[in-house]
Amino acid sequence: MKKVMIATGGTGGHIYPATALAEILKKTYPDCEIIFFGSSNRMEAELIPALGYRFTGLEMTGMNGGISDKLKSFLSLVKAERYCRKLLIEEKPDICVGFGNYISVPLIMAAHHLHIPTMIHEQNSYAGKANALLGRYADAIVGCYETSLKQFPRKKTRLYGNPEATLACEKDTDRSILKRYGLKNEPFVVMMMGSLGSSSVSKVIDEACALFDDYQVIIAAGKANSYVYQNADRENIHLMEYVDGIQMLKQCDCAVVRAGATTMCEITAIGTPAILIPSPYVPNNHQVMNALELVKQDAAIMIEEKDLSAETLSDALNTLMADPEKRAKLSEHAKFLGKRDAAYRMIEWMEELSVHG
Repeated sequence: MKKVMIATGGTGGHIYPATALAEILKKTYPDCEIIFFGSSNRMEAELIPALGYRFTGLEMTGMNGGISDKLKSFLSLVKAERYCRKLLIEEKPDICVGFGNYISVPLIMAAHHLHIPTMIHEQNSYAGKANALLGRYADAIVGCYETSLKQFPRKKTRLYGNPEATLACEKDTDRSILKRYGLKNEPFVVMMMGSLGSSSVSKVIDEACALFDDYQVIIAAGKANSYVYQNADRENIHLMEYVDGIQMLKQCDCAVVRAGATTMCEITAIGTPAILIPSPYVPNNHQVMNALELVKQDAAIMIEEKDLSAETLSDALNTLMADPEKRAKLSEHAKFLGKRDAAYRMIEWMEELSVHG
């Protein structure tokens, strides 16, 4: 493949799998040109060029709000598809790949109308609206869960997983990071609720600090989290704004995390014993559905936010940290679900489509 166009944006859950694929693609095909398409007024417009990739985009908005907002969004997407047609005619990519979100719609639709091979990737256990629409037109659909792939024509689908899993496995373990974070060479738990954090969950974690046994706990509060911790001054508690998530998942004895698509692929690829607290504030309740995919395989423990308290969290964590056999079983089952070669398998299929498409 000489040129690939990737549509992604909106949230990290869509962007990071796309950039992971790009990183493995560059390693596999060093001369391949990769062009990203997204919204010029969202996080991808800064994040992707900072990684050294070419980025082109337009100002677009999702189908939210009232009738007036939806009309504006529809018109912006029509404008974006026209822009994408011109872009594709000029660039002549071998294949276009979309990673969900409304941002991927104009590029994949334009490529379909121009008979350029297309692939979409669904990260969650329930397909989002954009991918549900694009599934009718895309030539290939890659998913992470059988439940989401059942929403698409079966002959188009393959269960390859998330490209982020490949990067997570290939990243070297950095033992020195524990010392930099102030951790001793003793058992520790990492708690991560995403870059934005969660005030409600943070409050519960704060209250639970006094109830945790004497293992080490490192809390990644999140850069934009407004909650101020009151009980994190204990010797075994380490409060930080940000941590290297993959390094922590590779080296911790247990993780307390949300159930977003990227986190799910990382803990299964690495085999991290985890307590999942899925966010209830996402479309289609997909984080609960993601978590259930692991829970029903005895690969993780779930506490829904409605059931979360300092007592339920500390009881679950203290019990798990006192039971190395249970942690080993969760790790083994999580690894069984992990798809560590996801990026390479996607690239093989992309090559096949670009040759025969």
